[in-house]
Amino acid sequence: GDLAKSTGMSVEQSAKLTGYFQMGSDMSGEQAANLLKSADALAVANGVAPGAVLEDIAANTETFAKFGKDGGQGLMKAAIQAKKLGISLGTVANSADSLLDFQSSLNAEVEASVMLGRQVNLQKAREAALTGDLEALQSEILDVVGSEEEFNKMNVMQRKALAKAVGMEVTDLEKVVKNQGKAADLQ
Repeated sequence: GDLAKSTGMSVEQSAKLTGYFQMGSDMSGEQAANLLKSADALAVANGVAPGAVLEDIAANTETFAKFGKDGGQGLMKAAIQAKKLGISLGTVANSADSLLDFQSSLNAEVEASVMLGRQVNLQKAREAALTGDLEALQSEILDVVGSEEEFNKMNVMQRKALAKAVGMEVTDLEKVVKNQGKAADLQ
């Protein structure tokens, strides 16, 4: 109840998330609550609604199971960065899964390179996905995508090819492009 009150989550959501962290990473209840409170403070410091970040994590426990490491700190930062980019942690996880389908990912990368008339290299993004570093993955995608000005100059087919290469829908990629300045200052 105390955690729910301090984070703005429902009691059910905070209990679910605390329990998941306890089971998933051998944390005590107090350690899990402290991790969630630190995520809350980090979200506030980065101008993101903490409740939204924690709810996003609670809704994506499969993502934590696949990509959670370092006691969940990296996943918390990735969730905050995703919110700053206007997408969810689930969208980031889907992108990672897409990049880890190596044959399809390499084909989409070549197609995007041809469509854009420039080299698209997602090797570092694939490495980040493979190691479960969703925060680095998002940074690599931002590097590949380019500026909002470049994105706005792309035609429909180019946008679709680039979105496919990074494993996102065009609407999510557009959100990422428009919000990339906000995510750059994540500390």
